[in-house]
Amino acid sequence: MNVLIIDPYHESLLEELDKLPVSYSYEPALSRTEILERLPEAEILIMNSRINIDKEAADAARKLKLLIRGAVGMDHIDMEYLASKGVRAQNCPGVNADSVGEQSVAMLLALRHHLYRANRQVKNFVWSREENRGHEMGKKTLGIIGYGNTGKATARKISGFGARVIAYDKYLQNYGDEYAEAVGMEEIFRETDALSLHIPLTDETHHLANADFFNSFTKPIYFLNLARGPITNLEDLMKAIDEEKVIAAAIDVLPNENFKKLSEEERDLYSRLFAYENIVFSPHIGGWSVESRRNTVDRIIGHVKEVL
Repeated sequence: MNVLIIDPYHESLLEELDKLPVSYSYEPALSRTEILERLPEAEILIMNSRINIDKEAADAARKLKLLIRGAVGMDHIDMEYLASKGVRAQNCPGVNADSVGEQSVAMLLALRHHLYRANRQVKNFVWSREENRGHEMGKKTLGIIGYGNTGKATARKISGFGARVIAYDKYLQNYGDEYAEAVGMEEIFRETDALSLHIPLTDETHHLANADFFNSFTKPIYFLNLARGPITNLEDLMKAIDEEKVIAAAIDVLPNENFKKLSEEERDLYSRLFAYENIVFSPHIGGWSVESRRNTVDRIIGHVKEVL
């Protein structure tokens, strides 16, 4: 069976594929045009997010039986059209949940204890203790929107700090557990001290975090997005910070993460965003741990074995 791999993966994936009755091409540097030229021979496609699998790509993949997305989000893949062509599409839910949960908690605590600012000040020979007096999470409320794998992991990991956790998930029922209380959005807006998003990008969630959203919270909040960049309207986030609706924010994802291909408008937006002292950023590494990489390889190989 012919396997085409179009995104960078750890060498352990290739080592595991060597043990299976498949032939594979590891081509993480191909352009979209080059990928389309290679797709007609592929029976299994292993990818991440380098290209959109739209109708053009799906039609080019005439022999394709299985598409494997080595992560969670499938918003760049036309799942319905693939299904109509008899192509099975699999992702890898849960493989990076612990990593995302840990980074969510780490970024929240870093914000509440001013660690980014304090680190910079000390390195500049500024020893300012009172300015950096922190806020504990004990007896505070963390609101989580989206209670799938990463939402649950975040709730589980924050539980040791004595925080109350409330969660809202429109698509689940009876999802409350020992770590989080299932509530409606009204209670999320009313009770939340810090908010963490763990939802996929869909038409419904695009710019969910907008001006109306931030204005709905009763208290000023800490805001975390380790989900997908376009879920947050960045202009509205900056306005919410200016109006003290948001105290501070942690952002792991941006609408356009290819800094080499930013438009002038995007570059201007990011320059204004990056100037905020109370917003901290990371380059989409919430789920990017050594352990999650191993989990991903194991899950991908499992999907390949199912087809074989």
